[in-house]
Amino acid sequence: MPLQCPLTQRRLRLFAVAFFLVVMVANLGRYLVFDGLYLWDARLRWQECAYVLHGLDPFDVMQSRVPPIEEIGWVDASLGGTVPWAYVLGNLINPGFLPCRVACVYLLVLDFLAPLVTAFFLARFLLRSHCVQDRYTAVLAALLVFAPSMWANAVLFGNQSGIVCCCVMLSMCLLDQNEIVAGLLLAVAMCKPQIAFPFLFPLLCRRRWKVIGVTSGTVLGAWLLASILTEKGPIALAAEMLRQGLSYSSSYYGLFNWMLPFGASTKLVLVLDMAAGLAVLIVAAWWIFRNHLEQDWLAWYAVTAMVSVFWFYKQGHDYIILALPAIAIFCLRRVTLPAWGSILILLVDVIAFGVPKLCTLLLGLPRDAVYPWAKLAETLAILATLYYVFRSAKERCTPAGLAEV
Repeated sequence: MPLQCPLTQRRLRLFAVAFFLVVMVANLGRYLVFDGLYLWDARLRWQECAYVLHGLDPFDVMQSRVPPIEEIGWVDASLGGTVPWAYVLGNLINPGFLPCRVACVYLLVLDFLAPLVTAFFLARFLLRSHCVQDRYTAVLAALLVFAPSMWANAVLFGNQSGIVCCCVMLSMCLLDQNEIVAGLLLAVAMCKPQIAFPFLFPLLCRRRWKVIGVTSGTVLGAWLLASILTEKGPIALAAEMLRQGLSYSSSYYGLFNWMLPFGASTKLVLVLDMAAGLAVLIVAAWWIFRNHLEQDWLAWYAVTAMVSVFWFYKQGHDYIILALPAIAIFCLRRVTLPAWGSILILLVDVIAFGVPKLCTLLLGLPRDAVYPWAKLAETLAILATLYYVFRSAKERCTPAGLAEV
């Protein structure tokens, strides 16, 4: 059959990667042409870091409890708020010690360099871990780091999510080479714990205490330093962020987001999300250990990446982390049409954006009414791609794996 021909598979892979990259670039170009660079998030994160370096709690400025510093400006309460340790660690991404314009340029450069460096190390990781059979496939798989169409959102708003996702992927690549660097990278990724926190689960399952210790120690140290600089208690800083986070109206609150229009509280929704995410992780861990795949970091991280997009509140740019399961599926020896469909779901928001637009155009339904249900359908579709992630992991375990899944 033609799809089983290695040459045909090579061409399909090349075409598919080129297609996904073109979609991402086109999406980014559309934003830049029609909207320009907002960089709202970049300025906001810079303000928070800058205020803490000046010894002020950004929430005090946000709530007008203290006057703003003129060169930093007032912090928008409707958009502001991040975890307290990010006030310190965030200076690596949004340096508050630099002028705002320079910090924004620095972030845009990081948006290109981070996936480039990640792709380089990822290609080496895939070859070293025997996830792929040749350099050609390894390079193409690594290029998928650039492919999520949600990179456009990250660049447009100056959001740090893309860089955070790259830190998570780099930590995976370096786990068996340098545990300290892997832990530090994961600590930086904790600037967005809604993405990074679930990745502690596979480390716990594999008893990688050194990595966990470095990550936790760095985060706690940064949190304590932020508390010292602002002269506020660590718990008080975290409580401010939690109150702010639960009020975000533009976020998607995970798998049980559909309950919000029926009067459920965001706290209840998030508790159910976390319970569902933990359940998926436990079942995945059971399957991985049962099939003796505990050495397969790509399988661990790919599954965790899918859980990370529904276990807590999310925005579009946070979905860049789905490059990990897309890469895992891409590593199948023969990628079938349904598997390509899974990769499409992971890399392009075809459901969450396409369905509301179609319903608006064809049925006249308001987008806001359709979007939450489309997002739920997308989340369920993402969970369905677990099948191909498991299939890919089983195939890497044994040449006969495809027949056994």
